[in-house]
Amino acid sequence: MESIDVFGICGSVRAGSLNRALLLAAQELAGAPFQVEAWDGNAGVPHVDATMGRPFPAVVATLRDRVAAADVLLLVTPELNRSIPGNMKDVVDWLGILAPPRPLAGKPVVLMSASPNRLGGAFAQLQLADLLRRCGAEVLSDLDVAVGYAHRHVDDHGVLVGEDPRREIAELWQRVLTRVQSDRQVVPA
Repeated sequence: MESIDVFGICGSVRAGSLNRALLLAAQELAGAPFQVEAWDGNAGVPHVDATMGRPFPAVVATLRDRVAAADVLLLVTPELNRSIPGNMKDVVDWLGILAPPRPLAGKPVVLMSASPNRLGGAFAQLQLADLLRRCGAEVLSDLDVAVGYAHRHVDDHGVLVGEDPRREIAELWQRVLTRVQSDRQVVPA
């Protein structure tokens, strides 16, 4: 099978982030045929400002092109006040602007979140999924991971070590593979 290009973005810019540990574990556990790139540029994404016009700021143009080229977008979001943090909202808002290449149009998106609370960022995932759908993305909401009590599953070096979350991520990749393979099948005319 040909390679599946996954572009991963973590909505946290904080050192020692539980969500960053989740993204790195997703990258580690993906295996063939997935190629997962964990993007580190979101700290440089400016707030959306409609007066900026075109061309897009360089970091935004690069981000839009990279997302458009990916087979699957993986978004790992923290939860702040039962919502998505501003940084993640800015990333999605920039991606959702209706200008070529329209990177979210029809793009399969997988969501993950980690939180010290028991729901693992589920509220943020719901809001993020709604926002993404309004931008034209295909949110694979049956293919998500929410790690509750995440601080119990991440070691002092920022590595996701919990067996249950690691198993859940590995199973997620199998479900994503099945989904991508079925989407790539040619339907007879």
